[in-house]
Amino acid sequence: MKRFAGMLAILVGSLMFGTAQAAPAAKGAPVGAQCVSCHETEAKAHMKQAYHGDCVSCHTTAVEHAKAEEARESATGKDKPKAVLAGAPKSEQCLSCHKNDAKHVNFAFSDHAKANVQCSDCHGNHSPKIKSLTAGMHKAGKEAALCVSCHKDVAAKFNLRSHHPLKEGGVTCKDCHDPHGGQQLTLAAKTQQCTQCHQNVRGPHGFEHPPAVEDCATCHNPHGTPNRKLLNLAEPMLCLQCHSVPGNRHGNTGATANGQTISATALRNCSSCHNAPHGSHMDQHLRY
Repeated sequence: MKRFAGMLAILVGSLMFGTAQAAPAAKGAPVGAQCVSCHETEAKAHMKQAYHGDCVSCHTTAVEHAKAEEARESATGKDKPKAVLAGAPKSEQCLSCHKNDAKHVNFAFSDHAKANVQCSDCHGNHSPKIKSLTAGMHKAGKEAALCVSCHKDVAAKFNLRSHHPLKEGGVTCKDCHDPHGGQQLTLAAKTQQCTQCHQNVRGPHGFEHPPAVEDCATCHNPHGTPNRKLLNLAEPMLCLQCHSVPGNRHGNTGATANGQTISATALRNCSSCHNAPHGSHMDQHLRY
């Protein structure tokens, strides 16, 4: 008797568990069932997901599409109607569910939205856009590979002599960029983005270097450059874009340029003497 009761309990439990497991797949029936009959490959990926298991929730014309397909099967000759395409969902349809979470709340103001990039351009409808990694992107990962598939000009900079270690797996695009948001709106925020990792140059300092306070990109290219330390230009030309060379501080011997005598020392790396270019607590000339 006890054995019979135990077997009955196992049987009832199996039935209940099987029903619970099958519930997500049945979501969206009867249209969902009709979709699976033709779109079996796509359904295998999405029917397993609790929130993306209903075809109609994303493909809003799926009902009309199913009816048109039924009419196509029954009609012949010239009376055969054209199929109504279910089509890929637009960003508005995706945001009808994803608009309130922290990642997507500002998507309407993002650079991607302004360029009319749709969610489906980056996110595969039924499977990931990037299924395999090309040479050089194995350590970078699929997210970075997806970004560089469009931003090829940026991807080329990561091959330069000085670059952020994206292809080495040290950083990802999302460490600095928010694909669902806009660029930073304040100058301070641009610098804060960099100093989250580069904390050794974080201010405030007693003597600030204005370009370093406003925007690190004034001197550095974050993706890559031919110059050391991600500098936009090599020294001293980078510094001479803003600073003149005062002869009373750098000597009166040496070459002459535009009527001004410049010492050989001044034509070397400015940071050899001014070695606190991000700011100093001790010297207004940023020498230490």
